[in-house]
Amino acid sequence: MSSPSQPTAVPTCTIVVCTYSDERIADLNACLEALNTQTHRPEQILVVVDHNQGLLERLAARPTIVPIANASTQGLSGARNTGVQRATGEVVVFLDDDAVPEASWLHELLVPFAVPKVAAVGGNIQPAWPRYRPWWFPTHLDWTVGCSIPTLPENGGEIRNVFGASAAFRRAALVLAGGFPTELGRLGENGAGCEETDVCIRIRQQSPTSVIVYAAKSTVHHRVTDQRATVSYVLRRCFAEGMSKARLARRVGSSAATGDERAYAFTIARAVLGDVVTGVVHPSRIGRAAVLISGLGCASAGYLRELVAGRPTALAT
Repeated sequence: MSSPSQPTAVPTCTIVVCTYSDERIADLNACLEALNTQTHRPEQILVVVDHNQGLLERLAARPTIVPIANASTQGLSGARNTGVQRATGEVVVFLDDDAVPEASWLHELLVPFAVPKVAAVGGNIQPAWPRYRPWWFPTHLDWTVGCSIPTLPENGGEIRNVFGASAAFRRAALVLAGGFPTELGRLGENGAGCEETDVCIRIRQQSPTSVIVYAAKSTVHHRVTDQRATVSYVLRRCFAEGMSKARLARRVGSSAATGDERAYAFTIARAVLGDVVTGVVHPSRIGRAAVLISGLGCASAGYLRELVAGRPTALAT
């Protein structure tokens, strides 16, 4: 029998793509076409349709996928839990319907699972801008559009939690942790989040020797719409994330829920200082610094609002 740190064979996997809107069909098509070019072929591809019978019927004729209806609570968490229930692979891989993976994406995402103590793996998620990155958009806020941030380990390594656009979990660990919390996470286009953070924390609480890692070479390109490439969207997303963090803190404790965020605030402070110092030479950096400060303030305001309310509150859309 192998030791917890001794490599084993790469496990079997099921890919789960969750979708909900006919308006995203072009994105979904690009996502599924890219899955056909993977250097490592999955055993199963499930497309979970979130309470949209017409879209489910539209996907029924596709030969390489298994379209299924969300049998749980409406929203991303319920759809993911439905996928977990139907998955046959040892590892369940989640891919957003508007993310296009590179050919080696799945292979690179599965490689860390050769070490038995690895319970989850997050991939490298790069923004696919409508035309180009807005001059005011700091990389430290790429998480607001579902993408990787600069503080992730450049060459891979341990992290607290995965980002949902490209993430993989051992199915057994996910089931033991109770799956994704339906009281957290997205419903349509709202700004809710933290369901991946929640489940990663609970996996380690269930099994303290488990680790979550970042696979830096496992890359997807996550589409950013014109509507999301705006200051107003970024600030609404920051506010909603703050509210979600407060809900998460009630579930798992404030230290587990916000420890990384407190450290990240210092990173943002350094980034702001750097932008301000060089702002005379590069005026655009003043704009990025202003957005960073505003985003941090909105997240703090959302956290305090939800903390004071002490009950679920509708998130900004």
